[in-house]
Amino acid sequence: MSVLFSSIRQSIPQTPGVYFFRNKEHTILYIGKAVNLRSRLSSYFLKSTLLEAAKRRMLREAEHITWQETETEIEALLLEASLIKKHIPPYNIVMRDDKQYLFVGFSKERFPRIFFTHQPLSLGTRNMKHETQFIGPFTESRIIKNLLRSLRKTFPYCTCKTNHNRVCQRGELGLCARICCQKNYNATRNEYGAYAKNIRFLKNVLQGKQKQLLHRFHTDMNHASKHQEFETAARLRNYVYALKRIFEHHSPLKKEYAMENQKGLHELRLLLKLPSYPKRIEGYDISNIQGTHAVGSMVVFTDGIADKNMYRKFRIRTVKGANDTAMLREVLTRRLTHSDWPLPDIMLIDGGRGQLNAARKAVQGNLIIVSLAKREEELYAPNRKTPFKLQEMPRSLLYLLQQIRNEAHRFAISYYRKQHKKYIIAEPNSART
Repeated sequence: MSVLFSSIRQSIPQTPGVYFFRNKEHTILYIGKAVNLRSRLSSYFLKSTLLEAAKRRMLREAEHITWQETETEIEALLLEASLIKKHIPPYNIVMRDDKQYLFVGFSKERFPRIFFTHQPLSLGTRNMKHETQFIGPFTESRIIKNLLRSLRKTFPYCTCKTNHNRVCQRGELGLCARICCQKNYNATRNEYGAYAKNIRFLKNVLQGKQKQLLHRFHTDMNHASKHQEFETAARLRNYVYALKRIFEHHSPLKKEYAMENQKGLHELRLLLKLPSYPKRIEGYDISNIQGTHAVGSMVVFTDGIADKNMYRKFRIRTVKGANDTAMLREVLTRRLTHSDWPLPDIMLIDGGRGQLNAARKAVQGNLIIVSLAKREEELYAPNRKTPFKLQEMPRSLLYLLQQIRNEAHRFAISYYRKQHKKYIIAEPNSART
């Protein structure tokens, strides 16, 4: 292992990111991306590693190694592509053999089509390169294709090579705008504008601007909510979810856990007769002992997975004595004053019919509230006289509901213990003053 690397090895983070080999003048010689920066950089200096001649020359020239961390592998890949294009490092072989790298092409048409290529400089006989915008180069074709495939469900786009007399198969599946490849279709201004926005969003994501997009979506969503433009707010919320599912860093979850909760969402949709499966479910619980140090918790499950960055806790302010129902009303009322928080598809509270009725009084509008009674193991739903029996539910739905309830209870208990501990520590000091 070289002196250059061994002197900095311990300071290199074990996170995703982009790394740079630089010469003595700090000019960039090579840019790469890594899932684990320390592990990837170590591989260059192991005796067992067989490097191609160009990289061996690069290592002989390199006198500095720097890096830039990212939150996910996808972000590292997008950042790598933008930096290679910006700096054109001599040892990135994309400058000599672009067949190994992927480019995403956007045709310059009224409804732009998206396609993949490894040779953007030799496309077609009609100077196609001048009629198309290319974004890249990307070193991982699979990741980019999966990224666009995931985004397509929320931001539909056209990939058809020819026009059709009717809606194409992808249009029937909601993967394109249904108008972009139809012959002689007279699109309205709104339809054209909506498609142009989708293309603009996709370009921004591929250029690594997803954080700016999320910020803008949140700002626009809050504005729409304040002006009671609920359809617009819901659409923007779906945009936020689509990006976060891909880019936001989550703790590793077992595949079986994620799949089971996805099945549970489907069963919950059928049980409550919802028009679509619930993306955001909020769970609530109250914790106190005879009304003292009372607190409330809100946990959030996005697409069936705990979204801990969205968790919130409440100290009960207005209720005196042991009155869990009144405390729940306070928590829900305060939660709904936060127009900057996305609205849930379902609110799940702890309790039976009494708690459900109290919650419905606190929540105005069309929000769906259900309550889960621990003792009877029953689920109470609005507009239904008799509760659902948990033991009669599909296993996946039972598992999902119990996960949300238990997580809300755990979070509430944890916060209560912290508040109680503060009181115990402060009490002797109060007695002395």
